[in-house]
Amino acid sequence: MKIKMFLLCCLLLCGITKTANAITLIDNSTMGYYNSNLGAMLNGTNPYGGTFLFPNNNSDPNDPLINPAPEPDLSSASSILGDWLNDTGNLNSNWSSLQSIPSTWAVNSETAIVYEFDAGTGMENVQGLFGVDNGLFVWLDGTYISGALAPGGASQWEYTFLFSNLSAGTHYLQVLREDHGGSTGWAVNFSGDKVAPIPEPATMLLLGISLVGLAGFGRKKSKK
Repeated sequence: MKIKMFLLCCLLLCGITKTANAITLIDNSTMGYYNSNLGAMLNGTNPYGGTFLFPNNNSDPNDPLINPAPEPDLSSASSILGDWLNDTGNLNSNWSSLQSIPSTWAVNSETAIVYEFDAGTGMENVQGLFGVDNGLFVWLDGTYISGALAPGGASQWEYTFLFSNLSAGTHYLQVLREDHGGSTGWAVNFSGDKVAPIPEPATMLLLGISLVGLAGFGRKKSKK
């Protein structure tokens, strides 16, 4: 009985090194940096499969269904976006300060969002669930993840994008929302499993001492 209690105390002191707890990092209530100044300047750019990644307003022959979508060329909007993917800490004057991100925006226009978040000690099993009318393109820390376009309204969680594990500290989720007519809509849920930190060396030393003590306790008992 004493040995069992001794082992239990050791485990409590040292912790489990890889426990994970699901946590939501971004949802529709999360504030971000917002750019609503793009208008329709990207319309008719990025030809793809007989249409465009940014279709013209209500005039292209097809309401495109593209999933996944390749990374778009945003150079025609560089004056408005600035270096938002690589130098997020220095957004230009077209961006707002931190604010609530509207779930609807001007029809036939594009908008951009930067969400800043803290991954704590690191995250695994990271995924983003999105609903949008009509399309979106998503980056993480400037690296393109995926995109999609579809006809119809914003259906909650119509797209699921998987992300690699996140290192500890600050990260940026960057989103460009596309619309080419009718209405707009937006839903987001970005989450992952929070990984507990590996025990510090002092804690590991304590475990080692405890195990040595346990071994000595066993030897003494066997001599009786």
